[in-house]
Amino acid sequence: MSSLNHISDLPIFPLNLTVLPKDIVPLHIFEDRYKRLISSSIKNKLPFGIVYKDKNGSFVDIGCSVNVNNVLKLYDDGRYDLTVKGENRIKILSSDKRNDLWRSQVCLLDESYNDIDANFFKSIHDKYLRLIMTLSKNINIEFELNKKVSYDFTKNVILPNDIKQHLIKLENEKQRLLFINNFIDDMLKINQGNLSEANIDLN
Repeated sequence: MSSLNHISDLPIFPLNLTVLPKDIVPLHIFEDRYKRLISSSIKNKLPFGIVYKDKNGSFVDIGCSVNVNNVLKLYDDGRYDLTVKGENRIKILSSDKRNDLWRSQVCLLDESYNDIDANFFKSIHDKYLRLIMTLSKNINIEFELNKKVSYDFTKNVILPNDIKQHLIKLENEKQRLLFINNFIDDMLKINQGNLSEANIDLN
């Protein structure tokens, strides 16, 4: 089970999306309170938290700390087009609203990456490479070979938000790798089935 470390006070940005560590996510910032949050984050080079907000406006207790990665455009009225990069999974311990912004006592979750089974990881990586090479011939193989932890399989990949929310709630690296392994197995079966159907149609 992940252990709790580094308790700190963090501004929180509840959104109806899930950010995972290593994700790079585009955002358009237009509300005054979040323009203030972003301006402060950029000026002070400090992270903030993004947590999933449901349709009732409640937000979950597991999210991700992020940093502003790149300001694409700053409008005259203070709006931003930017990207943020997911850094660490966080657990919210308590929250209160200050100046119309949520702030939370959070702790970083220790992912225990050192406990990764190298052989199991390699088997997942091999299957992952096989999958992406069947889906696309235009891949950056050097980039795809550089995988070291579970989140390396999800960065820059378009996943449904419910899958990302499931992943971020899993307790540790072992559970995430098991989930990713099963997910890739299912995708390989689906893809193989599509290829078989195509061969049948051609014949």
